[in-house]
Amino acid sequence: MIDGPDGDSEFAGATTVLLLAPDVQSRPIDACVRAFQRVDERVDRAAAVTITKSASEWLSLWDRSPVSTTTPVTCVDVDEATRSAASRSEDTAGATVRRVSDPGDLEALGRQVSDVLQQADEAGDDVGVAVHSLSGILRHVEESTAFKFVYTLGEVTRRVDGVAFFHLDPDVHEPATVETFRILCDAVVQFDGGP
Repeated sequence: MIDGPDGDSEFAGATTVLLLAPDVQSRPIDACVRAFQRVDERVDRAAAVTITKSASEWLSLWDRSPVSTTTPVTCVDVDEATRSAASRSEDTAGATVRRVSDPGDLEALGRQVSDVLQQADEAGDDVGVAVHSLSGILRHVEESTAFKFVYTLGEVTRRVDGVAFFHLDPDVHEPATVETFRILCDAVVQFDGGP
């Protein structure tokens, strides 16, 4: 299901896109990578905010996508300190990884992402941001706090003519929560985990 401008080119003109996908294995990450593939002409640089998975897990899928060969990526990895030691042995060759230790500190997270957006803008690059995942953020903060974060990040992204993707698992949230974030976004895309 696709809600948004221009049907097949559902991201055309969209600054903020809500990606609805189940949080099963790598599907939500895959949904973010697939979203980047749909806007590769609009994006010179990618920024991934990894909350529920590690930066290396996201980068592993990114490296297998056709976009990765031409688009450099920066990861802002959140809550990395609480993951198991096995998942912390990261292979992030070729990518810049920034860390935010407290998943509830959306101010620190916002500063890190804003810095990446600002650096891309100063370099004349168009940037895309993928937040994986709002469901992870909502485990650590109130919905109103997450709403402000998404709104603010959307505005910063709009100022630099970028695009921001926000993953949300609709299966673990009340319909009212999904609707709260739906109204913040220019387009909404439902991914089923297929190709």
